Amino acid sequence: MTWVHVSSFAALVLGSAGLLVPGAGWSETVRVLDRIAIAESKVQGEKIGEFSALVAAPDGNGVIAVSDRGYLARLAVTISGDELSAVELVSVHVLTGPNDAELRDEDFSPEAAAVLPDGTLAIVDEVEAKLKVFDTQGVWLRDELLPEGLRDTALQASEKDGIEALAWTPATGFVAVTEEPQKGQPRHLHAVHTAQAGVWVIDATGPESVSIKAMETVGDQFFVLERTRDNQTDALTPYLRILDLAECQSADACTGRRLSIDVGDLVDADFEGLAHLGNGRFLMVSDDKIDGDLRSVFVLFAVP
Repeated sequence: MTWVHVSSFAALVLGSAGLLVPGAGWSETVRVLDRIAIAESKVQGEKIGEFSALVAAPDGNGVIAVSDRGYLARLAVTISGDELSAVELVSVHVLTGPNDAELRDEDFSPEAAAVLPDGTLAIVDEVEAKLKVFDTQGVWLRDELLPEGLRDTALQASEKDGIEALAWTPATGFVAVTEEPQKGQPRHLHAVHTAQAGVWVIDATGPESVSIKAMETVGDQFFVLERTRDNQTDALTPYLRILDLAECQSADACTGRRLSIDVGDLVDADFEGLAHLGNGRFLMVSDDKIDGDLRSVFVLFAVP
């Protein structure tokens, strides 16, 4: 196991973002409170960034980000009122396998993550559609099965369109969604696969194609982070969709509430991680490579 400790890393505070005037068809928006962009840094040989998932730390101390680079980053988050005062790196833990070897050397591609009731972390290998459980220091504990409909990677739209969102609830067991609909499925219908509650369909009909980027649960509600891409400018726009368990189990397709998330001029930020911090507040993080350099944008917002 590799462990690195550092008190903080370089941050460029961009300031609070205003609220977006909802576009046609959208009547609601989250309340964006603040945002911080973290420039690329290197700590004892580890590049800090490429965060593809974010969870609230099970022990209540900050958040844990999962990096595409094969490690967990423990982050301390300081919030003063509505201000995101700081996001500081506390430690880095490289993900290791049952033989204590670093999993990145075995082409493990960590993507989505969820906290389990015992305080462990379930993390999906996006390329091979495998599910592994780790402790919070990145040590492998066991393998688990994904919902059946997601185990065959040949059904994915492409190698890069694998499982992007993961959650767990007592009623559903594991819940997972691919970034894009699987082969042969309409572009606007996203299948939500659960271990214990069947398959649901999200109807994402709209003027732009929707990609699923992350998922968080609070009680019987599922908070799905979505993203659209402008076909002409490549500008990225995040949205939050709130699904209710009862609606999705009873309806042919669930739509829930879809809320705009205004991130100002950060149209190149690709948000992939979402964590609930409590009291209706969420933190999301981007996985960016700007001109070859890693950048992580953290956005604090509240749901009305």
